[in-house]
Amino acid sequence: MSELRDSLDPDRLAPDAANPAVRSVMRDEVVFCLPSTPIDAIAKLMADNDLTELPVLIDRRPVGYVLARDIVERLVEGDVQVAGSDLVRQSPTDVTASDILHTPPLLADEKDRLLDVLASMRRQERQSALVMHDDERPVGMITAREVAAHLAGRLQGVAGSA
Repeated sequence: MSELRDSLDPDRLAPDAANPAVRSVMRDEVVFCLPSTPIDAIAKLMADNDLTELPVLIDRRPVGYVLARDIVERLVEGDVQVAGSDLVRQSPTDVTASDILHTPPLLADEKDRLLDVLASMRRQERQSALVMHDDERPVGMITAREVAAHLAGRLQGVAGSA
């Protein structure tokens, strides 16, 4: 019976292009840090990957997230210093992800609908969601960049068909 139900799944038969499954929009790469990662390395990961939030994982399991805003606050408070480059360098206080960790992480299943995930992000005032496969392992991320790329592709498709 479940095979019949799966074969009659309306999302498989006629997927909603305006509200696709997250897996078709997400960034396949999972950029993350460990609780022990120094905030200078976190700042570099964020800058290199155009992120303002970074998930914190232990053994591939999400435990929280860090925000760029917290790194800037630590810089202003003098807990970290700017060295000779544009990177934040740790000071003798050794500030790590565990010092600025927020919980809980925002998780989405890869089968979730994009608009539902965006509504959760908005409700929780979050900039990203970690996309999971069957609640077991992270397989991607949703950020404003992926949403913008999806919308741009849709607009090009509409303009191309007119």
